[in-house]
Amino acid sequence: MPFAIVVCVAAVLAVAALFVDGGDDDPAPPLRPASLDQIIRGVERERGVTFRRDPDPQQVTPAQAREEGVAALDEDYPAARRAADAQLLIMLGLLPEGTDLAETAAATYGESVAGYYDPRTERMRIVAGAQTANRVLYEMTVAHELGHALEDQRFGFDLDRLVAGDDAALAYSALIEGSATALMYRYVEDRFGPEETLGGLLSSAFAPTGNLPPFLMAQLVFPYTAGEAFVGRLLEVGGGWSVVNAALRHRPPASTEQVMHPQAYLEVEEPVQVSLRAPSEALGPGWRPLRRGVMGEWMTGRLLARAGGTGAAAAAAGWGGDRYALLGRGGDRAIVARWTWDTPRDADEFDAALRAWVDGGLPGARPAGRADAWRTPDGAAALHRAGDTVTLVLAPDLALARAAARAD
Repeated sequence: MPFAIVVCVAAVLAVAALFVDGGDDDPAPPLRPASLDQIIRGVERERGVTFRRDPDPQQVTPAQAREEGVAALDEDYPAARRAADAQLLIMLGLLPEGTDLAETAAATYGESVAGYYDPRTERMRIVAGAQTANRVLYEMTVAHELGHALEDQRFGFDLDRLVAGDDAALAYSALIEGSATALMYRYVEDRFGPEETLGGLLSSAFAPTGNLPPFLMAQLVFPYTAGEAFVGRLLEVGGGWSVVNAALRHRPPASTEQVMHPQAYLEVEEPVQVSLRAPSEALGPGWRPLRRGVMGEWMTGRLLARAGGTGAAAAAAGWGGDRYALLGRGGDRAIVARWTWDTPRDADEFDAALRAWVDGGLPGARPAGRADAWRTPDGAAALHRAGDTVTLVLAPDLALARAAARAD
């Protein structure tokens, strides 16, 4: 997805859980709406650093937000890359056939975005509508986006990393969104009482979230929820914002594994580099890469979840590294993906889960007479396990898929 700092309904409702149990405290007295200067000073106080220059957020309509979002989309997420990503995700069964990523992104900007900050222009926007319709939601949104502006000024966002669109980019986004969300929580706890907060949140509980497919909604929400938990752990370790500051300035998380398991970040457990040279060459001449990158633990778990059941997250844990490529030759398409795992037991668990995914989660797949191959509407799929490495290939014919999967 393109880079845009957003506050979606799912992230807002996550805050509600913090305030459902208000205890026996007396309700806080009603507050007057805070001025922008008051919110800025409150954010600085909570964050422990000051702005070099105060932002000037502007209110826009949903239509204006959609227009600006689409313009940023075309700049940061070119049409060719969008098309390749859509093909990849559709072939893997993660998106419905015919999904247009530009249209889904545009709908999200117009329906689900409460505020956003553009680090290229340092432009900050608050979107008028149900999600900013009362004092609580408005101040939450402003505090969140001010957090982005403040951290960009003080630490500098790495735009190239953000728009890369792979697992490391999602992990970096989780650091950025997690930090702004943690700051927002602290601001809200200091500013409002539990009852007023919950009342403000529930007023937008049924605001539209766009017609996003489940995979894209999960991807949109991940940086806020998992990111906030990750930043929360860094706050514990540092006794304040010092470790978060160091992560923003010097060493952001390298993978979603590090976000989902903060100890891996603290112990500098880096992803293993995986090569696809042998299986790609085994496809034969004429194939060219259309998209390549790293799925990471989070996307691997989403893939396995397509098979149903509750063990996808456990089967994706123990991820050591991976690499995938979408390749094209004329009108033909192939996917090559290879994962490496921390231990043989992790590889065993993933191998079994991936076979279950092909059986139950890969659209139209049916066994091809052997335990390692399946026929699909577009050709065939094959799996191969070698030590702690598991390879998946989707190709136009069965022999080709098997040969590529077994290439070392």
